[in-house]
Amino acid sequence: MRKRTAEDCEAAEVRVAEAREAQASWALQSIPARLRFVRGLRHLIAAHAGELAEAAAAVGERPVAEKLASEVLPLADACRWLERQAARVLAPRRRGKEGRPLWMRGVSFEVQRQPFGVVLVIGAANYPLFLPAVQALHALVAGNSVLLKPAPNTLGVATAFAEFTRIAGLGHGLLAILPANIQSAGSAIAQGLDKVIFTGSSENGRDVLRQLASQGTPAVMELSGNDAVLVFGDADLDLVVRALRFGTRLNGGDTCIAPRRLFAVEAIADDLRVRLSQTGFGSLQFERVSDEAAAVQGATASSFALGVSIFSRDVSKARAIAGSIKSGFVLINDLIVPTADPRMPFGGVKASGFGVTRGDEGLLEMTFPHVVALRRGISRPHLEDLGTGAAGLFCSYILAVHGKGRRRIGALRNLVGALIRETRSKKASK
Repeated sequence: MRKRTAEDCEAAEVRVAEAREAQASWALQSIPARLRFVRGLRHLIAAHAGELAEAAAAVGERPVAEKLASEVLPLADACRWLERQAARVLAPRRRGKEGRPLWMRGVSFEVQRQPFGVVLVIGAANYPLFLPAVQALHALVAGNSVLLKPAPNTLGVATAFAEFTRIAGLGHGLLAILPANIQSAGSAIAQGLDKVIFTGSSENGRDVLRQLASQGTPAVMELSGNDAVLVFGDADLDLVVRALRFGTRLNGGDTCIAPRRLFAVEAIADDLRVRLSQTGFGSLQFERVSDEAAAVQGATASSFALGVSIFSRDVSKARAIAGSIKSGFVLINDLIVPTADPRMPFGGVKASGFGVTRGDEGLLEMTFPHVVALRRGISRPHLEDLGTGAAGLFCSYILAVHGKGRRRIGALRNLVGALIRETRSKKASK
């Protein structure tokens, strides 16, 4: 064990050093230049979709068709989204005079998005291709280099993905696959990383956070879910049954946003329970509630808040209730699948984690805001020594700009008078 740990540390040190060296030049590339390999990768995914699906299916002995639909297809769509949208999302944003405080006159700003540097992606076992691959691609397109630590028993699919990125033109050192054992992640963290993206259980996530805390390393934590399904009195029960049958069987039930609890309104509870008897959705998961408010209360009582599904024919009512639920994702009349839309951010709150992946917000997570301010002209009043009347001047300015009524008008008069006197005083001193 000691030899294995020493080897892991040595390997991690080399990988981190290579990743840091490669990232320095990669970050200088334009976004279109970084995206070139993504297009080639998408075409490779299309040409070898079956091979990738077989590698992913082997992890949990899942049907290849299922993995094509749940991992390969959304990965290809995520590539295309990056090709079309990454330049827009990561473009510098300029701020001129619009909305600028008066005392910032002459200053213009540009908010740039800068890559963190070396990002560690710690993958999950349930979706060993789609989840870590999309996270890695977002990090790479944003200008980072990536170390990918696959979940145990998923090294094969991670290696296949990395090989496709190499064939597509991604340079050496920009994406390195670490050993799948848990020690490799700790060894990499010990070398000093710039950000960590973790997907997995809350317990394992807390272990990772303890390692990161000592170095102040930022992280995105995509943790466990305990998702609730709310079935209102006007719901289409046939749809509910079909959705739950799908949600409990997808990926063998090993999906973080799979339905775990069901709250059915009294009026339809008995009918729904009978219909669900053939789906495998157990009565330890079914709860009868008096009304919709009780259903919401039951759903939000959990410390986990990854996703919630609402079934109701009254879409307006469902939308209104969805807005009051503290959860990363709320689905109306559906389960799971809409969360894979590459345009949408995904992440939880409370014990389900923090930060997001995917979508505009997920891509921005791979960067930090870097602000450049430029002041034009010769006026720099803040560089002058404060005069004896400075406090009164500031009070008048604040009241004139932010006050109301007669006091504001009076403050404006005082401010104008003070400025006139200040100007005359300066001229006299010359």
